[in-house]
Amino acid sequence: MPVRLTTVGQALLDRAAPERQSRRGALLAGAAILLAIAATDYAVGPEIDLTALYLVPIVLVTWNVGRGAGLALAVVGSVLSSAGKVAGGAAYHNWLVLGTMTLLWAGLFVAFVLVLTQLRRALEREKELARVDALTGVANRRQFLEQAAAELSRARRHGRPLTVAYLDLDNFKQVNDRRGHAAGDALLQAVAVALRGRLRLTDAVGRMGGDEFAICLPETGADAAETVLSDLRHQVAEALPEGLAAVTLSMGAVAYAAPPATVDALLRDADLALYAAKRSGKDRLRLERA
Repeated sequence: MPVRLTTVGQALLDRAAPERQSRRGALLAGAAILLAIAATDYAVGPEIDLTALYLVPIVLVTWNVGRGAGLALAVVGSVLSSAGKVAGGAAYHNWLVLGTMTLLWAGLFVAFVLVLTQLRRALEREKELARVDALTGVANRRQFLEQAAAELSRARRHGRPLTVAYLDLDNFKQVNDRRGHAAGDALLQAVAVALRGRLRLTDAVGRMGGDEFAICLPETGADAAETVLSDLRHQVAEALPEGLAAVTLSMGAVAYAAPPATVDALLRDADLALYAAKRSGKDRLRLERA
């Protein structure tokens, strides 16, 4: 168990590291641009107003780092703009005028940050919806293939085991035919909830179409995969709505000590294992070792 937790934690760190580096780089770039604009603003003096240029680093940091960093640059940018004008020789009747101008620019910058943040969130929601199965809430086929490709690359790079499984609901068509599509949809949703409840954060689960799901288990060899998938079958069976005794779960999986080169090979092998499970009587797990 300690080894399993360690590898899961390392996988999470591997995923988060590039994002942290990108955010740090954007923050440093934004700060550098802000200081460069402030220096230029001071050099040209009050004759040319460069205050609007401070929006460039504010936009960069807000979009790539987040609202908090963008708000910080908005405040700093408005202060630097006023300070540069005073240092460059701009004359104001009193400090109240200067303070008012600083607050006005700060308010404008802050408003821009808030609007940009909402726009970014809206775009992220649209992007997420394009990758999530609308009915079950798990990844759709496109997203699952991307996740599986990333895990396959990581497994091959570090020489780690990997397990991929295909799941299929036996007699699912009977539910739609006899009880209607609403009952079939509720069944699929219950299965998805059970799958997500049993799997780790680093595991990937996706609906591949119809009543078929796929699972990718990184850092998981044959013995661990057999335990996890067996438990998963029982958990899904317990989560099925009442009155669906005829519905069972067939599962085909391949545990790789040395994963193949492509995701297509992963899915083909898992699909063949699922076909073998259904051909041998359904309601069972077929686990192959590769």
